[in-house]
Amino acid sequence: MLKKNGFVLALLGAILLAYAAPQIGARGGAIRADVISKAGVMVIFLLQGLSLKTRELAGGLRQLRIHAFIQLWIFVLSAFVLVLTALLLRALSMDSLADGFFYLALIPTTISSAVAFTSTAGGNVPVAIFNTTLSNVIGVFWVPTGCLLLFAVGGTFPAELMLPMLWKVAQLILIPMLVGQLIRPIVFNKDWFKAVSQNFKLVNHGIIIFIVYAAFCQSFTSNAWDGISPVSIAILLACTVAAATAIHAGAWFSGRWVAADHADRITVLFCGSQKTLAAGAPMAVAIFSQSDQLAQVNLGLLLLPLLCYHPLQLLLAALVLPQLSRST
Repeated sequence: MLKKNGFVLALLGAILLAYAAPQIGARGGAIRADVISKAGVMVIFLLQGLSLKTRELAGGLRQLRIHAFIQLWIFVLSAFVLVLTALLLRALSMDSLADGFFYLALIPTTISSAVAFTSTAGGNVPVAIFNTTLSNVIGVFWVPTGCLLLFAVGGTFPAELMLPMLWKVAQLILIPMLVGQLIRPIVFNKDWFKAVSQNFKLVNHGIIIFIVYAAFCQSFTSNAWDGISPVSIAILLACTVAAATAIHAGAWFSGRWVAADHADRITVLFCGSQKTLAAGAPMAVAIFSQSDQLAQVNLGLLLLPLLCYHPLQLLLAALVLPQLSRST
């Protein structure tokens, strides 16, 4: 049990550590966490470039209907539910927490867990691999653009400033990913690479934990939590549960419209309903620490809905997995 939930527990530990001694990991603190976080973002996307099987995208263009439907759920339909949730929180004067749901609406699906759950439940694994990979490639371009649309200073889209902002973000995200893709064909079949690549997930988790720690250190030192009461946190959790449940149920029941068989419907469920913490957290660092055109948001509060959604999507998947496995 401890091993299975170790990542979630480590995230909670990072938040508690940040609360206990926030000055150490805040911007300009003793360990220069802001610099380390940016370097960590580059490492994560370098490893993602080494791991992504993007060449399979060209060979996976069959079943266009289900591909389009899954991408629709990832970037439009789930986003619609999350934006409605954000607007509800704004109506309750909880703007700082609402921003996190706006950001959550932008990010792509997971790769490893969505494919793993699809495989375990008897879903269409090739379709899952294709769509999770495609959504993360799209996300590299869409998330920064979406953040400009939603968080631009003054509420207007600064078209003339878009390219400079995207270039700054590209230095942390796109260029490392492209380098990883260029290196991948050279090292992929090497024995040493196969051994090292087994530790990629552990490295990614370690960096994400540090990013969360640094974000919460900054939030605690900047008094961002002033006005965030236990009632507000309870409302946030309730909204996350309601949104996640609606997204999972919507993906499952609407999947019958396009799924050729039960396996495809399972794939729609797991690929269309999940949100990636592995890419979402480092993207937030890259985007909001690199741009003067975006409103100043507190990363700790911005990431809070994602940190709540991540374990909840794993829990919902675990609850439905036995029923789905028996029905295949």
